[in-house]
Amino acid sequence: MQKNNTDERVLIIAPVGRDAHAIAELLGRHGFQAEVCGSLAECCSQIEYGAGAVVVTEEALEPASSSELLNTLAAQPQWSELPVIILTTGGESRLTRLLKVAVEAAGSVTLLERPLGSATLISSVQVALNSRRRQYQVRDFLEEQHRIERELREAHEQLGDRARQLESLVESRTAKLAESNEQLRRDSAEREALRRKLLHAQEEERRRIARELHDQMGQNLTALNFGLKSLLDDNVRSSRLRRQVQPLQELATQTARDLHRVALQLRPAALDELGLVKAIRSLIQAWSARCRIEVDLEADQYQPLGISSEIETTLYRIVQEALNNVAKHSGATRAALILRRTADHLHAIIEDDGRGFDAGAASASGNGSGRLGLLGIQERLALVGGSLVIESAPSCGATLIVRIPIRSST
Repeated sequence: MQKNNTDERVLIIAPVGRDAHAIAELLGRHGFQAEVCGSLAECCSQIEYGAGAVVVTEEALEPASSSELLNTLAAQPQWSELPVIILTTGGESRLTRLLKVAVEAAGSVTLLERPLGSATLISSVQVALNSRRRQYQVRDFLEEQHRIERELREAHEQLGDRARQLESLVESRTAKLAESNEQLRRDSAEREALRRKLLHAQEEERRRIARELHDQMGQNLTALNFGLKSLLDDNVRSSRLRRQVQPLQELATQTARDLHRVALQLRPAALDELGLVKAIRSLIQAWSARCRIEVDLEADQYQPLGISSEIETTLYRIVQEALNNVAKHSGATRAALILRRTADHLHAIIEDDGRGFDAGAASASGNGSGRLGLLGIQERLALVGGSLVIESAPSCGATLIVRIPIRSST
């Protein structure tokens, strides 16, 4: 069956007689698609549209006219070697010239000497077309390879573009994250500064109120007490007046003592005038007498030189809070406080022999379940960069270990 495919066409050039039509009829009867070309120029033009083989007689390959065909064959793609079957009448000189033509064509050339049988021509054409089909397979393979390479190149370019987009996106997100982190850092620093100012203002207000209570109210109560005493001295014979004035005098004395105690709790004058150790010693003496819990103080290794007022105030308030919670919750009979200073840290260790508690659960709750006021202690420590370690277990007492880095006073 004749095929209608330009890549399978057999182009025939035979300018003498009816050879071209006879060859075309023969090939057509055997199922080949044959097409007669009137000239080499027409043949070259048809080759551009596709061909499976060329059958040409030697008469068409005169030196004057063969150059166009040779140029067309030489200009083929790298994968193509168009099979050319040359029909010759023999003769050494002619064979030599035709072989030269074949070499110049650099293609697949077959020389068939006439007269030749139909079977020989058919077989030669079949071999030529099989060779051409293999070339087409190479062409298809190369085209597929080029297509894959092109797609890979495009995919690589797309990946490159996507990578650049992602890189740009990551840079943008990173910049925004850095900006957010910086803003959070500034907000945190501002909050910390505000809290420090608030605590400082609170301590100053405590100092002012304590001074007012001690100086003004204390003097007033002292004057009242002296007035009551003078009233009794002037009326020693009036037992009725004595019975009325003595309770008032005792109340004034007790109020003065309570006022003095409140003033000390608000802001002990010893902390500003005599330093941390003496202020804590005074605190312990008053607390121990009030709560009936003995406290051992060890502060020989504490040196106040270069310690800021802020740190000493923080440490005093922590000790005050810790002792108050020992009195409220521990059931202890004895407690101990150790103050130490190293080259760059202050250490305070507060121990008691009370009932203890689950330190892990207290730390996890964030506020010690209300038993040790851990939240307030930790907040104060955070403002000075300190840390708190709790060691306790049920029935084993409790130990608070406070560690504060030293910042020199300004």
